[in-house]
Amino acid sequence: MKSRGFTLIEVIISLAILGVCLTIIIELFGGGLRLARVSKEYTKAVNYARMKMEEITVKPPVKEGIEEGEFDNYYRWQIEVKKEDILPFKRDTDFKPPVELFHFKVNVIWNSGTKERSIGIESYKTIKLESEEKKS
Repeated sequence: MKSRGFTLIEVIISLAILGVCLTIIIELFGGGLRLARVSKEYTKAVNYARMKMEEITVKPPVKEGIEEGEFDNYYRWQIEVKKEDILPFKRDTDFKPPVELFHFKVNVIWNSGTKERSIGIESYKTIKLESEEKKS
């Protein structure tokens, strides 16, 4: 009479395959959780950058340079302001543009695990020059 059932080697091989599959599935869940955390960090950083950019638009006159600060214990910001040349060429002319153009770059930097991450947004702002008549 022939006995029906699994041999010991078949059971060991199936357990090994099951172990490998479970390990891969657990790694995928872990990777998904890491990606969700990083996505949350980037979303928060973008919101901080947009908030800082909004502050710049309502601020009084602008100075060129770099300004830095912190939002909280994890996120810090850096604003770089540069005056841009409106006229693309240099010619001897008496024409003076009625506005100045400034380029703003807001960087938000934070530590995520062992890595330092950052995002940046940029914008331009024109500022009307005071007329010579008002100055006198």
